Amino acid sequence: MKLVAAYLLAVLGGKASPSAEDVKSIIASVGGEVDESRLTTLLGELNGKSLDEIFAAGKEKFASMPVGGAAPAAGGAAA
Repeated sequence: MKLVAAYLLAVLGGKASPSAEDVKSIIASVGGEVDESRLTTLLGELNGKSLDEIFAAGKEKFASMPVGGAAPAAGGAAA
């Protein structure tokens, strides 16, 4: 999750497509460590995609999930 957060911070900071070094420097600035393989995977998945595309795809996935609780059981009035 920290990799995604650092990536988003870099985008908010003006980098349209943050590099591995951008993400590493953000995490290092707060004393964190980076898992290189996870960072490589993340950047590979996000390569060439805008945040608008990514958020739209996520919104579609959430829209297909059933939401809400079960209807309350009908019962008789308490005496």
